[in-house]
Amino acid sequence: MHEVVLKKPDISFTEAMHSGFRVGRAVVGTMTTTLLFAYSGGYLTVMMVFMAQGVPLMNFFNLNYVAAEILNTVVGSFGLVTVAPFTAITGALIYTKHNR
Repeated sequence: MHEVVLKKPDISFTEAMHSGFRVGRAVVGTMTTTLLFAYSGGYLTVMMVFMAQGVPLMNFFNLNYVAAEILNTVVGSFGLVTVAPFTAITGALIYTKHNR
């Protein structure tokens, strides 16, 4: 948002906020994917061990450890998705306060 305000110093709050939303949307997509791969990499070896032992997939997903890791991934993704709009609004308030 700092670069947007540098390029257009007379930008309004709503324009800056919408610009922040657009940038945030792209960032959320990449960060959620990275978070998914980071968490899944942690229990990938456990999944391979259970698959080698012939444990059915439904039993695997019902294990406490695996369910907790899946829940961590979902909660982390929700956190990323909800923080992007708040950051865009806060950035727009901070960077355009001299225009008001």
